[in-house]
Amino acid sequence: MSEDVATGDQPASIDPEPAAVEASPARKRHARRHHPGWRLFMLLASFVLAAAAFWAGFTFQGTYANAHGEPTEVIVATWMRDNKMGPLVAKLEDIYYTYVSKPEVGGTPTLSADISAEDSAGLSPEDTEPSSAPSAIPSGPPSAIPSGPPSAIPSGPPSVMPSPIVTPVVEHLNPPPPITSPVPNPEPQEGLWQPVGSRVAGLPAMYVARVRADNVHTSYYASVLWIDTSLAKAMFIPGYEEPGGPNPFNGALPKELWPIVLANFNGAFRLEDSMGGYYYGGEMVKPLVDGKASTVVYKDGSIKVGKWGRDLQMSDDIQAVRQNLNLIVDKGVSKVSSETDNVIWGATTDKGSLAWRAAIGQLADGSIIYIGSPFLSADGLANTLVGAGAQEAMVLDMNTWWTAGFYFRHKKNGTPLCRKLDPSLAEGCDRFLYPYKRDSFQFLANAPMSP
Repeated sequence: MSEDVATGDQPASIDPEPAAVEASPARKRHARRHHPGWRLFMLLASFVLAAAAFWAGFTFQGTYANAHGEPTEVIVATWMRDNKMGPLVAKLEDIYYTYVSKPEVGGTPTLSADISAEDSAGLSPEDTEPSSAPSAIPSGPPSAIPSGPPSAIPSGPPSVMPSPIVTPVVEHLNPPPPITSPVPNPEPQEGLWQPVGSRVAGLPAMYVARVRADNVHTSYYASVLWIDTSLAKAMFIPGYEEPGGPNPFNGALPKELWPIVLANFNGAFRLEDSMGGYYYGGEMVKPLVDGKASTVVYKDGSIKVGKWGRDLQMSDDIQAVRQNLNLIVDKGVSKVSSETDNVIWGATTDKGSLAWRAAIGQLADGSIIYIGSPFLSADGLANTLVGAGAQEAMVLDMNTWWTAGFYFRHKKNGTPLCRKLDPSLAEGCDRFLYPYKRDSFQFLANAPMSP
């Protein structure tokens, strides 16, 4: 019995059952280990991103502070181009024109082809009386006006102004024949040249015509300004940023010339995108390139458009040479061979994109035309130039805001009243009178004026 107790005999019903299988070993939990190199990489990446954000904010602030009422998208695009991101801007603008800013197909223009109401706006009966305003380009050095707010416009040395002409001018040119519309049933006054702006020697020095650029996007006009170069002298004003080099006027038309300004419009591409050179006031800012489209302004105020090295050569009487791409019209023929050539006439668009485009052209008689309008393809721009009689034409700046053309009438006291060539132009009708970052072409009366 004692043995039974010692051995722990118990009834079978309460004996524990032996395990049928051996228990699985417990899983071990492993802590995730980070390689020291990964932590260093993340630290460096964070530092680079923070530095890039600081740099972007700092540089963008400078671009924003230098804006002239430009829309946000224009400021951003300018900042990107200033920081070597031009190809990306070009692609984004191509997407914008392809998918966002799509023109209507068909329809009729909401803008009138009749210019008379726009031309006479703001004039009172007294303004049509004989004016006592300055009647010719002032002789002698301009008065020194300190730089500062818009009311204080810096003036430049007389060597960069057209020579004064004090004798009355009676000879004049006639506007070209009407521009034939590509639309079978033109609107009233479409394609007809209508006198605008202040008169010079009692004669219209400028005319405007509006015409459709193609027979597909028929809701839009191309607006064309014609300037009589026997009644007007040209002046090139460098911007205080573009195209670089001498800057005697801080991008503004000297205020003493405001009473005789007839028209002004935008210059060409940024110099880095022009594929050409630039000369101004005796300084070769960037070497001129043979074969490129060139607009030359001479010291006497005359102006020529042509191919450098063929039609135009350097001489002592040249004040400025602005080059931009190739001639889009040469010898009266469009040089846009197909829609796929659009990229040649502005790297910010591709194929059939319709954008704000501008160009300067010259007719056989020496008169000048300017086009600055929305929803133009390179082909439509060239065809309109040819239709207006241009023998040679050079592309100017493009896209919203940078395309900007204006003409002027004057009150009796000589105050210029600005008119937009196309009413849908972005704000800044008098932008080329005040200090401005981009270059402009100005046209001044060379004889007594009347409103």
